[in-house]
Amino acid sequence: MSLWLPDDNVLVNNSHLLKETLSRYRRLLDGDGYAFWEWGLHNGTYRCGGSFWEKLGYEAVDDSVTSVDNVQEYVHPDDFGFVYNVILDHLRHNAPINVVYRIKAADGTYWWTQASASSTRDSNGRVTFLTGVNFDLSHLKDTEKALRLSEARHERVLSDSNDGIWEWSAMDANVNPRKAGRIGRLHTSYSFWRQLGYSEEEMDSLPGNERLAIWKSHIHPHDLPRLNHCLKMHFKTRGPIDFEYRVFGEKGKMFWLRSRGNSIFNTHGRMILMSGININITEFKESEERVRKAKEDAERANKSKTNFLSSISHELRTPLNAILGFSRLLAGDEALEKNQRENAHYIHDAGNYLLQLVNGILDLAQIEAGKLFLSMERIFPAAIVRESFTYCRNGAAERQIALLFEPNGLEYCSIYVDPMRLRQCLLNLINNAIKYNVDGGTVRVCFSEVNGDLAIAVIDTGMGISLEQQKNLFEMFNRLGAERSNVEGSGVGLVLTRQLAKAMKGNLLYSDALGKGACFTLYFSLLESCDGEEAAVNNNLVPYSASQTVGLSFSITKKLFYIEDNRSNIRLLEAWLQPYSQLTLLSEMDPILGLYQIRSELPDIVLIDINLPGISGYDLLCVLKQDPLTQHLPVVALSASAMALDIERGRSMGFDDYLTKPLNLDQLFAVINRLLGRQAA
Repeated sequence: MSLWLPDDNVLVNNSHLLKETLSRYRRLLDGDGYAFWEWGLHNGTYRCGGSFWEKLGYEAVDDSVTSVDNVQEYVHPDDFGFVYNVILDHLRHNAPINVVYRIKAADGTYWWTQASASSTRDSNGRVTFLTGVNFDLSHLKDTEKALRLSEARHERVLSDSNDGIWEWSAMDANVNPRKAGRIGRLHTSYSFWRQLGYSEEEMDSLPGNERLAIWKSHIHPHDLPRLNHCLKMHFKTRGPIDFEYRVFGEKGKMFWLRSRGNSIFNTHGRMILMSGININITEFKESEERVRKAKEDAERANKSKTNFLSSISHELRTPLNAILGFSRLLAGDEALEKNQRENAHYIHDAGNYLLQLVNGILDLAQIEAGKLFLSMERIFPAAIVRESFTYCRNGAAERQIALLFEPNGLEYCSIYVDPMRLRQCLLNLINNAIKYNVDGGTVRVCFSEVNGDLAIAVIDTGMGISLEQQKNLFEMFNRLGAERSNVEGSGVGLVLTRQLAKAMKGNLLYSDALGKGACFTLYFSLLESCDGEEAAVNNNLVPYSASQTVGLSFSITKKLFYIEDNRSNIRLLEAWLQPYSQLTLLSEMDPILGLYQIRSELPDIVLIDINLPGISGYDLLCVLKQDPLTQHLPVVALSASAMALDIERGRSMGFDDYLTKPLNLDQLFAVINRLLGRQAA
């Protein structure tokens, strides 16, 4: 390998080598972006050259810079002082010359440059020549300026957003790769520490190798283990970091941060660098807490309302059991005078009206609470319409109102609803159509298909509803002025009907009937149609008569044991069962004595009130089912708690059935027939 600069004697004796060396230096001096200069201190000379001068716009720089004196003209006035001191320090103490300053271009602008120089000294140590080179740094300075602007911009953004950037570098990763990620330095933006209450001066004074520990000392003690677990899982899975935690800032004020970031790992799987951002989410958390508290308050209020309605329902149903039961007995007692039986009939009707009102309010409460129990199934609505007519026929006959059903070719169509709730909707609409109709009028139930839905329209020939009143049509307890008439009502039926329809994925809309009257239409998604034979197989076209009495289906004497703490309820059941000699009623008001008598008598079926003094019906059921002597007996619950959740709970606890007060004799007989028939089988 040949030397860049051969020995002087070699160059003198070899003209070819001298020429080649000079060419090499000329190529170097003419290289892009360099300026060379030499200052002869012993004779005051100054020489310079290189392409950098041409970039500055000087065509003949040697003609302009003729001595050291006019060099000052080409250095920025603000920079000349420290450039002079650097040179002076080199002359006196041989300190290295490596200085950055601004140099003047031909057009008067200034460019950034870096100068590096060395010197030649005589035997006395005095500098004879000072030789150096300048580099063009303008592009680097522009980049540096852009970075500073970008950093300032990001800092302003972070300052406004109150977020902080952080970077955790494991400085020992190259020294000991297996320890990488265990220790290191935490580099952060000012806003990171400002969140904790530190000023910029305080942040600058924090030792770099202690910042991580200082930061951790601000974390809530309950959140620190979760943070360590989060980091452990990050190192294990290398997934992104996303963690919310609490920190204590200035004066112990607590606030929430969300840290998000990721890491770079070395070949040994150890963390080298972790970077991320801290987001102050205190306002979000406070808002979230307010929403959570509001939700809890709403749930408590809703629960209180539900409990209140359930309690009111229970307290009303208990006396209604006696009112409805004894009034029914009196109305059918031929030994009473006609006007006495009529009075009992009025009592029974008033009790029924009160019961319907209680049921309607309770249903609405359950719908609002999202706790309405629905038994959805495919049904044939034509059968429900005919069945509803049987319930409404007597009321319509009193006013000579005709009930007409017009299926319009949709006799055998099917929909997916709760049949009991659909019947409830139709009864509300048909009864309203009868109540608000004219004597001798008509109520029509018409089927039609509208955009894939089955439309069930209930149309009357009454006065209809004005446009002004239609605005409040589905408003709770608003009877639209009918409260001033002799038509009974509560203002609950329409609201309940619409809510029930929506709960079954349907709807209820109002429109004026053609010519005169009102038209309320239920809409449900129409399923496929079938033929009459399939409909008959489903037993949905055989209506159940409201006046039909079930009766008892056996002739052999059976024993029913009734545990009830209310004497009037026992007397009512005794009176109801008196005509039925095949069923013997045994009863007891004290539940403990009742258990003893059940073990002694071993009745065929047991009827238990749920709310008993000292011990609940559920507790009695548990004792009966655990006793080998009584565990086979069918046990039926009877309670004034009539919410769907109460019924569902009773059946899930093991009762064979759950009946509600006011007790319906037909329902009781149907349950007895089913359970005793199952027992016989």
